[in-house]
Amino acid sequence: MKNQSTPVQCALAAAAAATLALAPEARADRILYGVPKVAYGPAGVTAFPMCVRACDQFLGGETTYDFVMAASGAAFRLTWDTTEWNGGNVWDGHSFDDPAKMFTLGFASIGRTHETFAREPATREEFFAFIKKQIDLGNPCVAFGVIGPPEACIIAGYKDDGMALLGWNFFQDFIPTETDHNGYFITRGWWDNKDTFAVLSFAEKDAKIPGFADIVRNAVEVLSPRRHGVYAKGLMAYDAWKKSMQDEAEFSADLKTKGLEDRLMCQDDAMNCLQDGRHNAALFFRNAAKENPQHAEACNAIATHFEEVRAATMKMAQACGGWFGRGERMKRVADPETRRQICALIDEAKAADEKAFEKMKELSGALNP
Repeated sequence: MKNQSTPVQCALAAAAAATLALAPEARADRILYGVPKVAYGPAGVTAFPMCVRACDQFLGGETTYDFVMAASGAAFRLTWDTTEWNGGNVWDGHSFDDPAKMFTLGFASIGRTHETFAREPATREEFFAFIKKQIDLGNPCVAFGVIGPPEACIIAGYKDDGMALLGWNFFQDFIPTETDHNGYFITRGWWDNKDTFAVLSFAEKDAKIPGFADIVRNAVEVLSPRRHGVYAKGLMAYDAWKKSMQDEAEFSADLKTKGLEDRLMCQDDAMNCLQDGRHNAALFFRNAAKENPQHAEACNAIATHFEEVRAATMKMAQACGGWFGRGERMKRVADPETRRQICALIDEAKAADEKAFEKMKELSGALNP
C-alpha cells in the first residue's frame, strides 16, 4: 500500500516549494564574494593569522602574513602537552597563556578591534544573529569549527536565513562538503558540530597597530620557557617534545596504527609550527632591520637564528620521509634511529631559538629602557 501524505505534510511541502521559488533576497541570502581562499600550503599553515590576513585583503587592507604572524605572537610559539599525544599542541591560541591575547593582537595587527560571541550559553538563533549582523554590514567573520576541528575559518555568507553558512575552511577539501560555484563551502550542519565554539567580528579601523617594541616584547613572552597547565611552552616545549620522542615505551612494537598516527601527527604539527612560524619571524625581522637601521645588526642576527630553526626543521622532515603520506612515514617515526636523528635536530632547533631569544631580550631592553 502506498504511503499517504497527511495534510500537514502537504502544506509543509508546498511551503518549502514556495520558499525555493522566491528571489534570493527574499530568502534572506547574503554572500560576500571575493574573500581570498585560505588553505594549508606554501602560503602558510597557521589558521587564525591566515584568516585575518585574507579578511583584511577583502576589506581593502594590505597587511602581510608575516606581520600578522609576528604581531599576533603566533610566529614565536611552540607548545607540547606533557600528558598525552595532543593533536591540539600547536594551536595558535596557545601562543600566550591567555588565548584572548593572541586574538586581540591579531586583529590589532590590521588596525581593528573585534567582538567575540561564544556558543555557550547562546542559542543557535543568537549565534547566527551575530554572524548575520556582520555579513549584512559587509564584513566576513572568523569562526572556529563549522566544518571539522575547532580551527579558525572564514564565514563569508549565509543562505536560507542561516540554515546554511558559506566561507573558507582549512578542512573542506578533506571532508565531503557541498561547495558554492566560487569554491566556498556550504554547510547546514554548522551548529551540530560541537567544535563550533565561537565567532569573532571585524570592527572598524579603530585599534592601535602594535609597534616594533611591542612586538619584540610580546615575542619574548611567547618564547619564554614556562609551564602552563599540562603544557610546556616556548623553549621548554623542546625538552618535552624530545622526551616524548625518546620514550621507547611510547613506540612499542604492539602500538596500534591509530596510536602511531597520533604520534606522527604531533611530530608533523611541531615541524609545521616551527617552519611556518620561524620563517615568518625571520621575514619580519629582516624587514624590521630595514625600517630600524639603528637596530639592523640585532634584527638581522635574530632573523638568522630563526632561519636556522627552520633549517633544522626541514632536516627533521627529511628524516621523517618528507611532509606527506602516512604509511612509510609512520614506519620511520617508529624507528629508534630515525627518532635519534629527530631528537638531535630538536636540540639544534632549540639552540638556535635560544640565541634568538637572548638577542630579542637585549633588543627589547634597548627599545624599552
